[in-house]
Amino acid sequence: MVTKWTILTYIASHNNLEELGQESLQQIAAVGSSPEVIHGVLVDSSMGADRILVGKPGKLKQAEHLAQFDSGDPDRLIETAAWLFRQHPAERYGLILWSHGTGWRPEEIERIGIESHGAGHMTAGAAKRVAGLSNPVLFRSTIAKMLASTKPSERAVLFDDGTGHSLDTVELERVATRIGEALGQPLELLGMDACLMASLEVAYQVRRSVRYYVASAELVPGHSWPYGLIFGDLAEHPDWTGADLGRAVVRHYTDFYRAHPPRAGDVTKVALDLAGVDTLAAAVGRLAAALAADIAGQAPAVWQAQTAARRQETREGGRGLSKFDYHLWDIGSVARRLAGSSSAPVAAASQAVLTALRPGGPAVLAEGHVGDWFDGIGGVSFYLMPPGGGNRLSPYYDQVAFAQPPLRWLDFLRAYHAHYA
Repeated sequence: MVTKWTILTYIASHNNLEELGQESLQQIAAVGSSPEVIHGVLVDSSMGADRILVGKPGKLKQAEHLAQFDSGDPDRLIETAAWLFRQHPAERYGLILWSHGTGWRPEEIERIGIESHGAGHMTAGAAKRVAGLSNPVLFRSTIAKMLASTKPSERAVLFDDGTGHSLDTVELERVATRIGEALGQPLELLGMDACLMASLEVAYQVRRSVRYYVASAELVPGHSWPYGLIFGDLAEHPDWTGADLGRAVVRHYTDFYRAHPPRAGDVTKVALDLAGVDTLAAAVGRLAAALAADIAGQAPAVWQAQTAARRQETREGGRGLSKFDYHLWDIGSVARRLAGSSSAPVAAASQAVLTALRPGGPAVLAEGHVGDWFDGIGGVSFYLMPPGGGNRLSPYYDQVAFAQPPLRWLDFLRAYHAHYA
């Protein structure tokens, strides 16, 4: 029998979510592998890491304990993918990254800082800022780059900017590319069981090496994806494509948290067809051009759109700022408010963005959320650092592909900030 899917769930839980990482493993093990769908799991914890090949339901077929393992090292992720995918070739391959951004202990951050920049060069303030990060920094290499910056002002901007989002984006592209090259085909599905990763920057960056992408623009509840429901459904439909599986993730995730609301209320999920993400990116690029062409007239409107979106999505401050702390904003929420602009070019460009975000369109397979405070969102965020208040654009943002020509988003951001300087 031909194996249809081989899926690696990479659980980087060497942090305060250790028990929840074990729960996710148990859910996957309960579904089990079959000749058509093979599951492998890497679970990192304070006791070391285990690479596990899941057998029949409830059984672990093979387990290898790795006493020294850094799940935040992207090369270890690439090696683990090779370990599973070489053993079990399939028609389609899936990778789920289960991660938590505050897993770096202060002593670990200090060690990374010394390794990357030498003893005595990392200030206590820098270590404290990194230790307090809430935005998911997936890879230790991201922290190393942040701490290795030779300019204190850039380090401060990046930390205040919430976090190495763009550095992680570039590193994630490298990981997906390396895995795809080894497979001889793109990953069928990349799922992010990690906070705030449903950004256009990330999706655009990995579009050449991944076919379908599933993530949340908000925080992910500690109990993570309902793996029993998602993988149980796949077991019954092994012929599913990545598009089918992506839609199922959105459906099961939102249904589960509608029945079991998390305390913070942060529930959003989107599935993207990356073959169509260029269409969405181009629409946002045209909006950027229209805004930049009349920045004096449009800057106040953008600020008002940001303010209104934050009021709605935080329930007038009744829930945490989440993505707003890190200067990520829902594209649909902003574009919807700009669509009423008196500027015909801005209104038309905003409407085109909303059209590109429609589920069933070229880019968005499915979008789901829980709570009327998220009504009207598109489910995909972008970097929209508010001007003023000492805010400065991250000096690392220009590393991401979405910030580079021919797209105009970074040009608009610079003009927006210059207007209020």
